[in-house]
This record gives sequence, structure tokens and C-alpha cells, in this order.
Amino acid sequence: MIEFSYNNWIHSSTGQSLFLVNLGCHSNMGQDIGKTTDDSPGTKEFLTTIKEIRNEVEKTLKKTNVMMKKKWDAKKKLEIEWKKGDLVWVDAAHYNTNQPSKKLSAK
Repeated sequence: MIEFSYNNWIHSSTGQSLFLVNLGCHSNMGQDIGKTTDDSPGTKEFLTTIKEIRNEVEKTLKKTNVMMKKKWDAKKKLEIEWKKGDLVWVDAAHYNTNQPSKKLSAK
């Protein structure tokens, strides 16, 4: 039941349910839809509906990705470019030496 509910839920990133995106229709709640063949007119209509839904979902996901990138870039700090010969401060808290104690290691 949980998986069914999840697949039937309208997702915020796509704006559609997974059933609609993957199958082209909302979830089957126990009705028998019958069998169709490749040459039936409903098949062509179904395929165009699926393509339209997937195009819409693709556009929505692209918009979501752009929005998420803007939010990430706003928080991101600029990286420091290091050059050969630059002096840096190294924290030796987790650096192990062969000396018996920290007090006796080279300074």
C-alpha cells in the first residue's frame, strides 16, 4: 500500500504522479481496461499522450534543476586558487609521526 501511495502521489519536482509519467494514466483502482492491439486507434492516442506527458515532465525537471542550481550557487563560497610556493597553515591534530609523544616531535 505504501508503494502504491507513493507512486500515486503528485511529486513536487515533476508536478505529476509516477503512474501518469510511466504509464500515461492515473493508477488503476481495480477496473479492467481490456486488451488493446498495436493497430487500435487508442494505441496511437496513448503514445501521443505519453510523449506529451514526458515532454512536460522534462521541462518541469529542467526548471527544477535550474532553480536548485541557483540556490546552490548562492550559498557556495569561492574556491581559493593555490599556487606553487604559497604558504599554508596545516592543522596537525590528526597527523601521526614516529615520535613517542607530540612534545618530542619536530617543530
